[in-house]
Amino acid sequence: MIELFNNVECGINARYLNDMEYFGGFEQEDLDQLFDAMAANYKAWCSGFAPMAVGGDMESVAVQEFSRTLFNMRPDIALSVLQTIFQSDMREILNLVTVPCHIIQSKKDLAVPIVVAEYLHQNVGGDSVVEVMSTEGHLPQLSSPDIVIPVLLKHIRLDIVTKQ
Repeated sequence: MIELFNNVECGINARYLNDMEYFGGFEQEDLDQLFDAMAANYKAWCSGFAPMAVGGDMESVAVQEFSRTLFNMRPDIALSVLQTIFQSDMREILNLVTVPCHIIQSKKDLAVPIVVAEYLHQNVGGDSVVEVMSTEGHLPQLSSPDIVIPVLLKHIRLDIVTKQ
């Protein structure tokens, strides 16, 4: 998922972990398995995770590039970053985001289900719009730049404060 805050691209998820009142996409057991696999064999984890995250096979340039960046990270740092990201809960501060937000979501995203984009839309403190792109993967800017670039340009030009 990509959000545009004042024409600056950011990635955010309110929370990845499901709870009684929120669906973020993952159960704690799923995350524990992800962290354990990463700690046990980082290179194998990278090879399996990259195609799922990007939304393609290992032959695609986008997956190969993302794999390369993962392989270049120190495994302990990568694990720490992933744990921080997946265990964070930003729901309590979403109302503090008062700049207009353009929430751009892949149709099929392994890490962020479409319901999260709607949750963000309903809970940010300012005006927002949601657009679901016909892309797959968590990194559509890598796997489908031909779809993402026109959407980004359209949203950069859109003044949602006066258009709603």
